[in-house]
Amino acid sequence: MKLKINRDRLADIVTRGVSSAPKNSPSIIANNARIVARDGVLSVASTDFDMMVEASGQCEMERQGATTVDAAKLKQTVDRLPKGAEVVITIDDAKRDMIMKCGRSRVTFPTLAAEDWPARDRTVNGATFKLSGADLGRLFGHTAQALSNTPGSPMAGVFLHVRDIGGRRMLAACGTTGMILILASVDAPEGSEDMPCGDAQMPGVILSADTVSAALRLFRSAESVAIEVDASSILFTTDDVTFCSAMLVGTYPNYVPLISNPVESRVIVAREACINTVALLEPFASKDLGHRLQCAGSDEGFVVAVGGQTGGGVDVVEAEIDGEIAPFGINGQFMKTMLGSFKAEHVALHPDPANRRIVFKADTETDLIGAIAMMNISTDLAAEPKHD
Repeated sequence: MKLKINRDRLADIVTRGVSSAPKNSPSIIANNARIVARDGVLSVASTDFDMMVEASGQCEMERQGATTVDAAKLKQTVDRLPKGAEVVITIDDAKRDMIMKCGRSRVTFPTLAAEDWPARDRTVNGATFKLSGADLGRLFGHTAQALSNTPGSPMAGVFLHVRDIGGRRMLAACGTTGMILILASVDAPEGSEDMPCGDAQMPGVILSADTVSAALRLFRSAESVAIEVDASSILFTTDDVTFCSAMLVGTYPNYVPLISNPVESRVIVAREACINTVALLEPFASKDLGHRLQCAGSDEGFVVAVGGQTGGGVDVVEAEIDGEIAPFGINGQFMKTMLGSFKAEHVALHPDPANRRIVFKADTETDLIGAIAMMNISTDLAAEPKHD
């Protein structure tokens, strides 16, 4: 192997190509990135056995070849090379070393054979469809924040599925911890309805948090991403990046009742103002009490309060209130996450004491809906705000 490539292009290929490399795998070669030079294209790939990513780009190639080198050292080295410089990469077949030259700098990497590298099978036989990077961001950008971190939980992943929402066929992504749920959706692209069908009779698959994070990192800015899905794997492809991942095995809980038929009573708040109020009071919300804030409707607006031995406070957010809003408790961190998921200027909260939930909706953002479990309160701290 012998090739020449601009440092900036190399850095882009390496950054994406090593992003699935494990840090301390007991299999030494799994810590390596596979480097392939063929037909004027340089490709760099990494895998942690569950996920595999390969990034590629054009180079000036004198001799083709393939090898593997330590992924972390490769990225560190390339990152520290001068921007805009020309880099020459060669393989010393006698010593089995890869040599990287840039100006008067020369770095030598020990190698392991490319044929021994544990490449993941990228054969996927299932549904095929396309999404824009913007739609991927819409589906995964906030749903991944509402994931259970309990090992083995059926709610540890994002449920990507097709369902009817308001009479429209939508591709939806759901993330939940059991206490907070965020559902984002886009118009279902042609072919997505052929995804595997779970027990809930909604075609879909469960993607791990790592898979979702990687997909966002690699493709959020892509114009178009080709996606192939079957019962065990998902494959994302653009002109210069390929990413394949295993699915989580299991049945996703039936989340539909949590967001269906919200009560008519509602509080419409300015989203940014409400976020600022929650952020102001959050330091006084005890972790032991689930970061609980107390909320209520009043003649002055939407009251948010917190109190305890470490202090407290109360604030009123200007709001439009429809119906009776009894005092309720809510996790302040979840509330900030939920409000931050919307882009709309105003968001409606539908507190539902009978079903112990607060549903979040926005009239101008019908492709996003969320719910947070209601918490018990033992005082009327938020019911009668006093502003002397």
